[in-house]
Amino acid sequence: MQACLNQDTLRTTPTETFLKIARRTGFEAVELTMDKVEPIMAKDALDELKNEIDAEKLTVASINGPENFNLLADSEFQSILTRTRRLASAAQEIGCKLLIPVPSPTKIGLSKDAIVSQTAEALAKLAEGCGDEISLGLEFLGMRNCSINSLETAVQAIRRAERPNVGLVIDAFHMHASASPFSEITETIDKTFLIHVNDSEPGDLEELTDANRLFPGEGVIELRRFGQVLSESGYDGYVSLELLRPAYWQQDPEQIARRGRESLKRVFGI
Repeated sequence: MQACLNQDTLRTTPTETFLKIARRTGFEAVELTMDKVEPIMAKDALDELKNEIDAEKLTVASINGPENFNLLADSEFQSILTRTRRLASAAQEIGCKLLIPVPSPTKIGLSKDAIVSQTAEALAKLAEGCGDEISLGLEFLGMRNCSINSLETAVQAIRRAERPNVGLVIDAFHMHASASPFSEITETIDKTFLIHVNDSEPGDLEELTDANRLFPGEGVIELRRFGQVLSESGYDGYVSLELLRPAYWQQDPEQIARRGRESLKRVFGI
């Protein structure tokens, strides 16, 4: 497994600085976010971004986005599809092969089966629009108000999508918040494209938010067990530090990255 740094861990840090910090603190790869990449695209500055990535000898493991892609009216989905196609093209320009779509909040009155079917249909259309060179890793969110809020429903959606380039991104925090057993990962490891890691403060699972995220090893999630399951299942991809804790954004970004890198060594041995 390889250590990766998610851009949202240092969300308030400019992209060029983020890349330099990632390299200085020992990360091999980074994840970028759609909201940071799109302004670079608008300025026609992807070449500059690629040069900065290459200068730091980093790999771009993914671009996180699009968000809220499913359960949309046709006109809304067409807008998301257009943006995602452009993002896929930009990803290829900077050597990235993975986008991470995040599902919408749920809708009252829709059955679980209808939500899964609509999500699968949206994923299939996005995959077709992006082309075979780009993979899509669906990331479920463990909060109750998310339309795809457990590993089980995420797996159902990607299976119904029936696309070889559609798989999963699994986040330790969302596994914890949804009470999804780590053992379920074993059955889907061949369709798991990337892993997000983080820890959590104690508390009612239904009340947890991103603000409750902690560095690996500092909370209540059994992350060593999580890492063991990944290793025993044969996962050898990126393990990406995604903290999303606003309190960390107020601190020195290089110290946050360095502390995070050390936590990956201690907990996952990478």
